[in-house]
Amino acid sequence: MKEGLRRAAGKLTAPFVITLVVLFGFYLGGDSFQGFGLAAMDSTRRVLKYVLGVAAFLSLAVLVQRIVQYVIFDGIVASATGSPVPKLLSQISGLVIFGIAVSACAGIVFEQDLTVLWAASGVAGLVLGMALRELLQDVFAGIALNIDRAIRIGEYIQIHRSGDSKISGQVLEISWRTTRVRDFMGDLVIFPNSKFSAFTITNFSQPEANSFRFVTLTLDARVPLARATRILQAAALEAMTGLAGPDTPVPWVEVKAIRLEGVEYAIFYKAEWRHLGNASPTILQTVLTHLAFAGLETATVLADGPSAADGTLRQAGGAGPDTAALTALLRATALFRGVGDAPLRLLASHAAMRELPAGQVAIQAGEAGTSLYLVLEGLLSADAGRRSVRDPLPATLRPGDLFDPAILRGEAHGSTVRCRTAVLLCEFGPDALQSLFGAGAGGMEFGAGAGAMERVARNLVAGSANRSTEDEERVADTLRQMRHLFPAPVGRQGSAIGPVANTG
Repeated sequence: MKEGLRRAAGKLTAPFVITLVVLFGFYLGGDSFQGFGLAAMDSTRRVLKYVLGVAAFLSLAVLVQRIVQYVIFDGIVASATGSPVPKLLSQISGLVIFGIAVSACAGIVFEQDLTVLWAASGVAGLVLGMALRELLQDVFAGIALNIDRAIRIGEYIQIHRSGDSKISGQVLEISWRTTRVRDFMGDLVIFPNSKFSAFTITNFSQPEANSFRFVTLTLDARVPLARATRILQAAALEAMTGLAGPDTPVPWVEVKAIRLEGVEYAIFYKAEWRHLGNASPTILQTVLTHLAFAGLETATVLADGPSAADGTLRQAGGAGPDTAALTALLRATALFRGVGDAPLRLLASHAAMRELPAGQVAIQAGEAGTSLYLVLEGLLSADAGRRSVRDPLPATLRPGDLFDPAILRGEAHGSTVRCRTAVLLCEFGPDALQSLFGAGAGGMEFGAGAGAMERVARNLVAGSANRSTEDEERVADTLRQMRHLFPAPVGRQGSAIGPVANTG
């Protein structure tokens, strides 16, 4: 508000000072000229009188126009309505003010009869009105648009007429002749006001700033309803969070129809109109990513291809991936990068599936770490208040993310992780991790468990937030902690850093 007042004062200072100076000179001009010995120059005095008079009224008109523009329109009216005043009102007010100033110059300075002037201007106005009929239609249509307040500057609208294609975009300006809209392709579309007022206008910014939309896709009927809802909702929430921020409303999923090729689902989402232009393709792209991670495909592909017949839909009705698929998922994580397939298969075989509803806490900050979790389906959030310094978690946990490695160090969780949607987690408890790190366990080659432990320790240190030049010392400290928590079987102790002992 203060910035607006300073800006208005800066705009008003120059015309105010000029007006005072010119009016003062106009008022005292005769005596001043006589004092300078110019009494004999009547013609020059008369010309100067006209010049000063015209300048006085025009400068006064500029001052009044700026007061109306910057104090009344930009200050009082804009603050009361919450939106900028259309340019058309400023232009019309300026025309009225300067029209009055010109009339005042004719009547006072030039001492003309205004009735004759108005009669002559009325005849000229009639002729001009017939010649500029369409232009006047645009002007009065613009006035009607501003009085009706059906649209405002900055609002998102859609306009169309029967048989015409629809145009959607943001209102940029309503001038005395045209209305300008920037569409979602970034193009500037300019409409004559008379044509624009004849369109059917859908205002997406009134009465609420958010609008509902939905996208549909079809999945195989063998996919359980709960699993399909979990995957689609998480994908839509991730997409809308990226577009509209973390405060975006949580989308919801409903069954739209049951067809021969499968079940058609509708994903409903809500956001400001400026985000909705990109929402649909972004959601569909994210859905495909989540479906691929879950081992699923859309029903169209399954119906037309050999997938349904050759058994690749084995997960459609299941509650999680099989051992081979889970091994591949673990191999792709940063924590288990470089660990061999045999240890990871053994770890996957000891995994447990855990389904949690939306809103439930998966892990609580301050509690001892008892399991390692891999997100398979759904979306979770980690708070930032008590996030671990060494192993910070991302604010959003999506399919493919591992949390929390506190169990590998015997520490407490540094963050509280909560389910934003229903989730499917793969849990690796102490027994599963013991099977991975126990040397020679489960038929693995002797030393494989120690090698997996060293690789995981190095990955754990590499992913820490406070890495330093003493990484080898930190790796050694981490290995000592992990050996204490997950000791090798008795009689099979081997060095995790040095060469493995030869039992030959």
